[in-house]
Amino acid sequence: MKLNQRQELFCQYFFTGMTATDAAIKAGYSPRFARENCPKLLQKTTIQERLATLNLRTENACVATVGQRKERLTQFINEDNVTDKGNLSRASNIAAISELNKMEHIYDESHYQDNRVINFIVSKDQVEGIRRRLGEALESKSDSLSEG
Repeated sequence: MKLNQRQELFCQYFFTGMTATDAAIKAGYSPRFARENCPKLLQKTTIQERLATLNLRTENACVATVGQRKERLTQFINEDNVTDKGNLSRASNIAAISELNKMEHIYDESHYQDNRVINFIVSKDQVEGIRRRLGEALESKSDSLSEG
């Protein structure tokens, strides 16, 4: 099924980064229709197909594909980088490996533990209030754990 003129304009405006509501209004839909029906409009198969086509055109014309980016990073990994003094530098190779690993989701953030220590400087007058609030928080947490 072909898009009508308003649907085509909606896709064009939405693709430029406008919100769905703003794109619909600019395309000629009434503000009320735009507020109430944009989710339905975005679920239409013809709209989704048109947005996918616009995205594909942009990727093909402007943006390197994922495969191209991976290929280029691999080239960076394999390059010899010589400093002014004739020494090999591997910093950019390591950075390229890191980027490639991120693209492949090799780094799983859930396995890392944050072991930072934070020190606060407080006056003697503030210490008692902090102790009291910490005690209340711990009691509250203990109570909620015992209830569950």
